[in-house]
Amino acid sequence: MPDNLPPPDTTATLTASLSASLSAAIGADNVSLSTERRALFSQDIWSKAPQPVDIVVRPADSAALSYSVRLAGAAGLAVLPRGGGMSYTGGYVGDVGPALLLDLSAMNRVLSVDAENMRVTVEAGCTWKALHEVLTPLGLRTPFWGPLSGISSTIGGGLSQQNAFFGAGLYGTTSESVIGLTVVLPDGTLLTTGARRPQDGHPFYRFYGPDLTGLFCGDCGALGVKAEITLRLMPLPAHEAYLSVSFTGQDQCLAALADVARSGIAAETCAFDPALARVRMKRASLLSDVKALGTVMARQKSILGGVREAARIALAGRSFLPEECWSLHLTVEGRSAAAVEADLSALRAIARRHDGVEVENTIPKVLRAQPFTPLNNVLGPAGERWVPVHGIVALGDAIAAQAAVAGALSAMEPDLSEAGVTIGFMLTSLSTNGFLIEPVFFWPEAREALHEATVEPGILSRLPVHQPNPAVTALVARARQAVVAALQPFGAAHFQVGRAYPLSEDADPAAFALLRAIKASVDPGHRLNPGVLGLLV
Repeated sequence: MPDNLPPPDTTATLTASLSASLSAAIGADNVSLSTERRALFSQDIWSKAPQPVDIVVRPADSAALSYSVRLAGAAGLAVLPRGGGMSYTGGYVGDVGPALLLDLSAMNRVLSVDAENMRVTVEAGCTWKALHEVLTPLGLRTPFWGPLSGISSTIGGGLSQQNAFFGAGLYGTTSESVIGLTVVLPDGTLLTTGARRPQDGHPFYRFYGPDLTGLFCGDCGALGVKAEITLRLMPLPAHEAYLSVSFTGQDQCLAALADVARSGIAAETCAFDPALARVRMKRASLLSDVKALGTVMARQKSILGGVREAARIALAGRSFLPEECWSLHLTVEGRSAAAVEADLSALRAIARRHDGVEVENTIPKVLRAQPFTPLNNVLGPAGERWVPVHGIVALGDAIAAQAAVAGALSAMEPDLSEAGVTIGFMLTSLSTNGFLIEPVFFWPEAREALHEATVEPGILSRLPVHQPNPAVTALVARARQAVVAALQPFGAAHFQVGRAYPLSEDADPAAFALLRAIKASVDPGHRLNPGVLGLLV
């Protein structure tokens, strides 16, 4: 423990006093000193803090959140905001000394849906799945409408960390759908952004003067804790269609995906290498197949159409992808069937230019039908630990950047293979100018409490249990660092910077100096999520 922090007995006394004050103000049920709960909230998918946080607080609204942040800061505790807990970059996990962790899961309401002004306001702990379920019956959605982990991932967490997937091919990431925010600053002050009507307080337009909303997008909670978020709305597309294509070579697949991104046609894009495709097939169960058929049928516009689509998926089974192929999976959406069919034709032409062969479109069809499934994939199909690393590069750099990453991992291949580490690749695009490369690692290692709390019990009980394997985990850590280093010459950007990606090295020095100055202004004591973004005291 650093010398300037109180000794353990003083910390325990301080925590007990703070717990009593918070319990009196926001309710004892919302304040926890439980050893088990503190340990669970002191780890993410990849890392675990050297010691558990000292207290976990679960505010129920913005006022309770503001009060908790103010009291914790006054007591000298670090404040760590946690959304759905799906970080794998130390987003809320670090060696920060005495700390209060904010569990935002109780701030989970959709506060207002305003179809007339096309906006929706949610509390930061609202999950993407919960918002989807409220908006869909109204024929509405947000342009970007969630990551694959949206059953647990929160909108506040997505805004703090940035994320990709549903709608990202057309509309970019979370922050590009945001109108305005209510944020709790480190001293407990409530700050609002965006142009607002005095009558209701919710923003209707983002830009009025400098874009202060952008300061809190991708900040990993370093500058403020999101309390409320207002996002743009759009009508649900009337029609959807799907395309899957296989490629015999990696470069053809990457070039095709880059051309798809340039075209601005596909709402979602994803590509898999042969290794990750095999993992996906192993993970699937007969039960999930049956559920998928039911949801695909329900989404069709007629009973006959539903039966036809389900039959196609059932007949294709899990053998629709050729062995050792790279595969690309695309979704298009639009106001008319003719427009969607024209978009599909354009995408097929792109695929043909790169020697792609159309295959059964099971994957994108099921992803749309079941967008937010249980997060059983935080462990591998044989109970292995799982962790990604990624970088976002320019479209024209995609093939060279992928080659650099593959080369860095190839240099480590003998050690990785001997240790039982397997690697797959997932690729996707962001609007018309971002190409995301994501290697995913699987390795034999003991699971942690967060994995056991996340994976469905019926799945967890069937998975093998691995023994602690710290040497191999350290090897995976070095491999992740090698990927990041391989991407740096391409100027790669990264989501959920947390405590893992080198923003301080990659950013323009003047820009990072400004970021440090803003941090010092709003949080002079560096109490709010200290260490994220490389913002050190």
